[in-house]
Amino acid sequence: MTINTFVAGKGLLYRFDPRAKLLTVMLLCIWFFLPVSLVGLYTVVGLLVLVGAINTGFSHIAKTFLSILPMLLFMVLFMPFNVRDGESLITIGSFTLITAEGLEQAVRLAGRFIGITYACTLLFATTVMQEVMLALRAFHLPYKAGLVVTLAFTYIPFIAESFSQIAESHSLREAESDQGKRIIQRLKDLVPTLTSALVFALRSIPNLAMSLELRGFGSEQKRSSFKDLSSYRHPYTHTLLSCIMLVVFWVLFRVQ
Repeated sequence: MTINTFVAGKGLLYRFDPRAKLLTVMLLCIWFFLPVSLVGLYTVVGLLVLVGAINTGFSHIAKTFLSILPMLLFMVLFMPFNVRDGESLITIGSFTLITAEGLEQAVRLAGRFIGITYACTLLFATTVMQEVMLALRAFHLPYKAGLVVTLAFTYIPFIAESFSQIAESHSLREAESDQGKRIIQRLKDLVPTLTSALVFALRSIPNLAMSLELRGFGSEQKRSSFKDLSSYRHPYTHTLLSCIMLVVFWVLFRVQ
């Protein structure tokens, strides 16, 4: 499992202390649920995307947003129907279809979803997985819990990449073009791909178990670390800057 979410680069975020980045992401996840204005919410999301573009490039942003696009569309399309109170925007006869409050809630929820998802994605894209684990241990997270977290974010991209390769392999064996197929036929053709991916995932379980065993999972002996975070010389400065930045955003964009 050599596939992970790290994107090689030399931007500012790559030189930022992993402990400060992890704390910043956790504080951002809290900040997005504070009572801030809609303009302020999307301003912070835009700044986050801009920082990501400078460090990881626009191609990484496109891949991230394409991966969350189906869930985002589902959220934006169906969320306004759940709120029936307030000023009506679209009505069918005497039935209120969408209200202003429902639309605002859907847009706010979409902004929170984009912000939290991209903040977490940017953390793992600019931080080596081993340093993520060291940062988790710096916050006194048990070694086993940190190992499970880092392996999950390694194993999921590994399975996703394997699924893409299996899908491409099946498409090469098909004589008929996908453009002429109907949706039902495409769904039927997806079954062999899903079956192959499931078999591949089950066959990789021994490798995952061996990987856990080699990393000391289940051992009663105290785990030592070959690498540390001593190369990052300004952890407290980076942490202070992150906290000040979020406090400034809160003061500027809070709902009066």
